Amino acid sequence: MDRLAPRPLNHALIAALIFGAAALTAVVFAGWMRFGADIVLTYAENGLSSCF
Repeated sequence: MDRLAPRPLNHALIAALIFGAAALTAVVFAGWMRFGADIVLTYAENGLSSCF
């Protein structure tokens, strides 16, 4: 039985998706570190902290 070798495009696409997900995660984490206290205080002022 012949086995097909994976195409390089698949590897490049997977690498780009992983890099994009890592970049998005880094941006979200940086935003949380910058504005996290403000978000929690806003929730507490509006009575939504129990939902958070």
